[in-house]
Parts: sequence; structure tokens; C-alpha cells
Amino acid sequence: MQLTAVLAAVDLIAPFELAEPWDSVGLQVGDREADVRSLLVALDPTVAALDEAARRDCQALLVHHPLVRDPLAAVTADSFAGGLVLRAASKGVAVIAAHTNVDKAHGGLADIICGALNLEGVTPLAPARMDWFKLVGFVPENDLDEVRAAVFAAGAGAIGEYVHCSFAIPGVGTFQPGERAHPSIGDVGVEQRTGELRIEVVFPRALRRRVTDAYLAAHSYEEPAFDVYPVEDEVRTVGLGRIGYLGAPWTLEELAAEAAGLFGMTAIRFTGDGSRVIEKVGVLPGSGAALIDAAAAAGVGALLTGDIKYHDADRADRLGLALVDVPHEVAEGYALRHWSAQLAEALRRDKVTVTFLEQPRRLWRRLALSGEIEETMSDLAHLHHHADDHMLLYVDGGSRGNPGPSAIGGRLVSAAGELQEEFSDTIGIATNNVAEYQALIAGLELALDRRIRKLTVHSDSELVCRQLTGRYKVKDANMRGYHAQATALLEQFQEVEIKCIRREENARADRLVNEALDAAVR
Repeated sequence: MQLTAVLAAVDLIAPFELAEPWDSVGLQVGDREADVRSLLVALDPTVAALDEAARRDCQALLVHHPLVRDPLAAVTADSFAGGLVLRAASKGVAVIAAHTNVDKAHGGLADIICGALNLEGVTPLAPARMDWFKLVGFVPENDLDEVRAAVFAAGAGAIGEYVHCSFAIPGVGTFQPGERAHPSIGDVGVEQRTGELRIEVVFPRALRRRVTDAYLAAHSYEEPAFDVYPVEDEVRTVGLGRIGYLGAPWTLEELAAEAAGLFGMTAIRFTGDGSRVIEKVGVLPGSGAALIDAAAAAGVGALLTGDIKYHDADRADRLGLALVDVPHEVAEGYALRHWSAQLAEALRRDKVTVTFLEQPRRLWRRLALSGEIEETMSDLAHLHHHADDHMLLYVDGGSRGNPGPSAIGGRLVSAAGELQEEFSDTIGIATNNVAEYQALIAGLELALDRRIRKLTVHSDSELVCRQLTGRYKVKDANMRGYHAQATALLEQFQEVEIKCIRREENARADRLVNEALDAAVR
């Protein structure tokens, strides 16, 4: 089948119109008319995923996290995204992104996890607001069925789980054909009064041209009258996150243990009293901090989500909301694997095979009690430090191109020189200064999350150090936000000192940065 038909199948089970305004979904690389026999589904667009798609002779790769998030000024190998686009094109692999549309859709990622937890009475945590238009047309009674069928076939009239939705009311239309008109009813120069039906039907903004063209083609009038209105509607069956009820009350500790078992985690962290009884649960795979307030307002006892920062957890605790922290890639990887089975069923009749690609990510490291560095994706057990422990934080950020592909790295070390934790990650396209600031912010959040109160920060960025100590002014508007964020975090410590060190003294943090960049290229 053609790639355009594959896109239509994805759109049917996870409408692209559901995506957040900032999101980038749909076809990102490829020819809509290309033939597709096999499709690979993966969480992230990586070199390994593209190579695996080519190795398996898959003509298309569907990813949850978009390859192209922001418009590209140029498609060159100098940028990470540009390099992936070129690689996909050279291997003949089309790339489709299905991101927040899959998060929000009925039967999407959150619904899958709710089903695995046997939650009942499931509803959206944040119902979707649809960017729709409404077509209001005026048709003779004999045209009604044909016009309705035409606009429905064009994609209009679908509301939630219902299709062919429309409204019609009778009225009287008047018109007088001009000298060059060829009226299907009445005579030139004579005012005509005729019974008509006012028909109303909604449709997504993206289908405006298709729906209006279908209406005009099916109408018997030479100049059919119609209006198109913007409509902002809230759909209660789809949206970000879900809320559901446990079949029987569980303690928070029991809920956390159930989640750990579901996702194959050997340890899990949560906030709140473990003996607290939970009945109402929120689920938001990926990053859920933005909906903490909404979950608390909805009376949710515990929210299963990921990417929780120190201040987010503190805010949730003050609101009486417990958090069960399931890492971003763990929850989404689990749910996407099950969602890909839905896509496989949708494409089975067209003999397109669908395969899910496991992508274990091991960016974070943990120091096990045995003293060995243990790379893990899901084990979030951490060493707990006494509040009076004095820790050393070494951070570094780097960019290959300035701006160019960038990464951050950092090491948390005890005063005795014992490594406690390391982190590294890519941050997309950025400058050296942005990378240095983001590395510092990530390190400070890590230290606060470990309840460290006394900290000495080591950085080889003279600019960052001197801006934070007040010796340099922050003249660049782009840096002010990072400076403010870092300053706010620094104020949370009981004692904090910033030291500017030589690059060679920061070699281990620098190594983490380069390892992350090298891994991204590979």
C-alpha cells in the first residue's frame, strides 16, 4: 500500500489533529506515494533505529518522539536532525512521527497503562480542545443525503467515537438569478423562494479545503451558499493523561509496587506516606509535571508519571498529591509496544507488517552499594545522604559547532572523593554557553533531589561562574532565563560555593559530554 494510506491508518486510531499546537507529527521524511510493505515502530528517532529499519527492509519508521521538532533552516549533516534526515533519505526509509496525538487518543498510551492497572471509570485528566471548523450550508431537501454523504467521506462529522454527525433544520431561501446565471431552480431575473435545509457539520481545520470542495461538488446549485466558522470545542473522551479508580483501595506503597512490577522495575520512588490509602489514580506517561495542579484539583490521590524535578515534587506534596515516578522512556516504551499491536491490526488486511523495536536507553548511572557503576534504565533506587553531608558537583557542557549538537555531563562526588552519581545527555542544537548553563541546572536539581544542603560547584566556564557570582552582567537576553533558573536553584541550598576550575581539572565531566555526543552520532 502507499505511504499515504499508512498515514490514514495512523490518523484513524490516533488522529493527528489531536496533537498539541507545539508538536510536530505526521510525515517528516519521505514520499507519500511510495509503496510500504513493512513498518518499524520505535520510541526515538536514532541512527540505530534507521539502520535497523533498513536492515529489516522496512520502508517506513514510525517514531513517538519526532525527528524534526522545529523548522530546519537547512538539511545538512552538520546538525543532528539534518544528519538523520539525510540518512533516512539515503536508505529509502520514510519517517512518521506520532507523538501527542498518540498520548491523547482513545486507546492511546495512557489508556493502555490504565488497562494494565485495571483502573475503572477512566476519563481524560486534561480533555482535548479541538481546533475545529463548522460548515453551515443551505441545500434543497433532495440534495441533503448526497451532500451529507460527500462531506462525511471528506472527513467531516466525526465527534469522539461517533461519525456521520450533522444537524439540519428547514427554512426558506430566496435568490434572484442574474443575466449570466444558469440556475437549476427558477428563472433569470425572477426572485425565487424555495424550501431549503440548513445543514451544520464540524471538521478539523486541516480538512477545510477537502470538506468545502466536497460540499460544492455534491450540491445541485450553481452557486451554493455556505459559511465556515471557527469552533473551539472540548472533547471529553480524549486528552492528555487519564484518571481512573482502583477496583479496591490500595496503599500508596502497594500502588508503587504494582507499577514497578508492571514495568519490570527493580526499584521505584514515590512521594508521600506509603501507608496512605489510594482510590483515585492519575496516569500520564512521559513528562507529567505540567498537570500536577490539574490532578490535585481533580482529587487524584496519586499520579504515575515521569521526569519529576525537585520543585515539582515539592509542589505536588504541598497539594496533597502523591507521585509515583516511572521514567519517561520506561512508561512510553511499554505502552508504545502495546499500541503498535493496534496499528498492526489496522494494517493487517493490507498485508503491511508492523514490528516494534526495543530501544533500551542507559543515559543515567547509579553507584551500587557494591561500589560498581551500574547502568540502568529503570532502577531508580538512590543512595540517601545525610542533610549535613558536603558534596562536590562537577559540571560541563559542550557544543560541536557553537551552535551545534550539544550535550551536558556532571558528577556528584562526596567530600572524600567518592563518586555518588553521574549524568550525561544530549540537549539538541545549542551554544557552548547554553550547554554549560543546562549542565549546571541539571546538576543542581540532582543535588537538591538527593537532599544535599551543602554543595561546592566546580565548572570550567568562566562566563557562567562570573555571571552567577555577580562579576559579569548577563547581557545576552537568551542567557537571562538560564541565569534566573540557576540562581533560584542555588538559593535552595543551606551553603553553596561556586568555583571556576581549569579544563583539565574537569576532565571527567568533559568525558561524559563527549561520550553523549559520540553515542548520538553512532
